[in-house]
Amino acid sequence: MSFAADPGALLARSFRLPRGPRVRLRLARSRDRAAIEALARHEGVPIGELDLARLLSADPRRQLAITATALIGSAETVVGFGAIDLAQPEALPTALVVDRTTTEGLDELLGDALRGRAQALHRNRAA
Repeated sequence: MSFAADPGALLARSFRLPRGPRVRLRLARSRDRAAIEALARHEGVPIGELDLARLLSADPRRQLAITATALIGSAETVVGFGAIDLAQPEALPTALVVDRTTTEGLDELLGDALRGRAQALHRNRAA
């Protein structure tokens, strides 16, 4: 799934995964911090407190951070998080954490969304 052609779709709709709930992608917020820390701990991914604070408060012209949320029970739950450096159009995500017990294919969706958005922003800046 590539977002290079339509990066606006990043925040405009929900996505069905091969397994798991439908997810929505949105910009990460500082209030997501505890949920992202819990997700990283659950998945065994070490994200330091300072690193996460930097990712969530970075200049949006330099870095993009998004969360994937799903309605689980009756609550919006963070099931994925990713960030990418926008300075390099071909960059790989600097952070990528997904709930593998609840979702399947979310890592690919999140990675594609981050890379596609970074490439689209780089093309727009170059024009």
